[in-house]
Amino acid sequence: MIPRWPADPSHLAEAADRLRAGAVIAFPTDTLYAVGARAGDPAAVQRLYQVKHRPAGQPMVWLVTGREQVDAAAVISLAAGNLMQRFWPGPLTLVLPARAPITTPTIAVRAPDHEVALGLLRALAEPIASSSANLAGAPPPGDADAVLRGMPDGLDLVLDGGPCRIGQPSTILDLSGTTPRILRQGAIPASELIP
Repeated sequence: MIPRWPADPSHLAEAADRLRAGAVIAFPTDTLYAVGARAGDPAAVQRLYQVKHRPAGQPMVWLVTGREQVDAAAVISLAAGNLMQRFWPGPLTLVLPARAPITTPTIAVRAPDHEVALGLLRALAEPIASSSANLAGAPPPGDADAVLRGMPDGLDLVLDGGPCRIGQPSTILDLSGTTPRILRQGAIPASELIP
């Protein structure tokens, strides 16, 4: 049985320790429940793909506390910096050109507007590779009950922070090329992001 912990400060600190040890955990964000692993741990990220049954070619989003955790991993253009200032923390995922030693050409990053997600990120003090806490192709969950129903195997623990406020995915905006592109319409309308 997957442990279900209240998302209080002591459990957040212990969950961060579990992430450092290679765990894959589920936790609430402002949009939906996420499943994540320490982004800097390739073996844990591989487990994350296996737990989600996610194809290897579909990149994970890095959840971060803010721009300061993105600088080392990605090239932040003036436009990207302005959008971070306007919409972070919040339901906007940005796809940016990656810096070495990241082996992919781009990286997707988001700062969630949720005290549990941000508390976990601060306790870990590094990015979390993440996706919605559902098996690939299944509906994304808005509360811990839905996580446990939809992902009964593979998770090391679930942090229960109650229902998510927004209940729909983040908008994904690709700024890695010459023209901004919406890759997924989510909580923020395209009209607010692309002039």
